[in-house]
Amino acid sequence: MLGTVVKEAGGLLDRRFFLNGLLPVLAFLGCCLLTVAAARGGVAGAVNAWQRQDVTIKIIHMLAFLVVALLAAAWLASAATTLVRLYEGYWPGLIGRPLRALGLRWHRNRLAALDPVDDRDYARLHTSYPSDPSEVMPTRLGNILKNAELHPEDRYGLDAVVVWPRLYPLLPEEQRTALIAARTELEFFLTVSALAAAYSATSGIFLILAGADPGLFLLCHATGGVVALLAYRAALPSARLYGQQVKVTFDVHRALLLTAIGQQDTAGIDEHLLWQALARHWYRGIPLAATYRAAAASPSPDDLLLDDQSMPSRRSLPPTAVLLAAILITSALGAVLLQ
Repeated sequence: MLGTVVKEAGGLLDRRFFLNGLLPVLAFLGCCLLTVAAARGGVAGAVNAWQRQDVTIKIIHMLAFLVVALLAAAWLASAATTLVRLYEGYWPGLIGRPLRALGLRWHRNRLAALDPVDDRDYARLHTSYPSDPSEVMPTRLGNILKNAELHPEDRYGLDAVVVWPRLYPLLPEEQRTALIAARTELEFFLTVSALAAAYSATSGIFLILAGADPGLFLLCHATGGVVALLAYRAALPSARLYGQQVKVTFDVHRALLLTAIGQQDTAGIDEHLLWQALARHWYRGIPLAATYRAAAASPSPDDLLLDDQSMPSRRSLPPTAVLLAAILITSALGAVLLQ
């Protein structure tokens, strides 16, 4: 994905690690400790027991907590790209495929209902859905990022996944900073959402096994699930901002790469064919002249028949509504089990 190569240095790296790793992990571990304390005698009792501990034991516990938090934050920060892909809708497996089909059906129906002539619908098409219906993703986040990923191919015939790692090091510092800031904000909300979902699941299982009060179970399980959904919704504007920055990068700065490889003189050359030839040259490793002839002989994408572009229009629930219903059902079942 495009965000894989968005790396920052120095203070920006420290800030990103703190915001997207350490701070959410500390909040997650703190909530877990409070949940355990509340289920086993109450928070006040846990505080009194802590105060009675020897200073050495306190220091050992605090160091162990900090080490666990740092290791978890480092792992979480390294898995940021995987986390984004998960929220985009790349879901394999027996459970993932039905959920993916549900999301695809919903968003393809939504896309088919949008009218490009209407200004409001066009704004959604411009930022929230890919131009190619066969590229629709099962989540809103996935469609926003796919829209940005396909933008350079639509406008310039440019394969963004192949070109991005070569273009990014040439960008002005201001543009790289803007990209990093937008990506960091997006990853922060997704990290909060993932940890809140993990807290909802783990706290719910623990409280059921511990035979805790039903009210405590509802508070922890339902609150974690709602926070996860709200954090995901908060990530969508950040995803649009990041997508716009990606589009701006290709619109304004793509010529930097042509200059760097000695292709700045493009007079009389079809830009679409040039970028297609370069992408094939970099990806396949065959001579540029041959790839240029192959690109010129290739059919236009508009002439290709997309097998999965059409899909039966069936009524379906929004994926967010399904998740919210799942939270409510599991909360009710857990409360009943603890009665």
